[in-house]
Amino acid sequence: MIILICQNDKSLSSQIKLIIEDKCNSSDICDISLEEITSFKWNKVLVFQVGSSSKDISNALGAKYEGSTDLMSGLIFELDNKIVYEELIPYQAEQPINLQIFIDKKVNKTNNVVLSFDDAILKGSKERVDHATYYSISINN
Repeated sequence: MIILICQNDKSLSSQIKLIIEDKCNSSDICDISLEEITSFKWNKVLVFQVGSSSKDISNALGAKYEGSTDLMSGLIFELDNKIVYEELIPYQAEQPINLQIFIDKKVNKTNNVVLSFDDAILKGSKERVDHATYYSISINN
């Protein structure tokens, strides 16, 4: 007897990867609206890439953040100055199969961006290298 267990990954990063797979087929970069894919209430989101410290995140959120950010990127959603959803994405240098986050930042800017509910549009892309597909989102800072 063979038992197959299918895991239905409902993580936000998995949903973003599916949208990139679907929408970016005809172009290199596509828009992803976080408003359209979130099922919870929020009024701002902090998007951060590897290199952000808890202090940087606390300063950007305007509230104390105590989560671990070592070799992590992520999305932190807030509603009325309270974190309502957090998704951390581990950095994998050797084989980056997870969604990667890139902040196109200017000199002396932080590795994170705060977006309001109305402006939370990410740029999604995918790249095929050596029979593997790499997904990423980017934001201008």
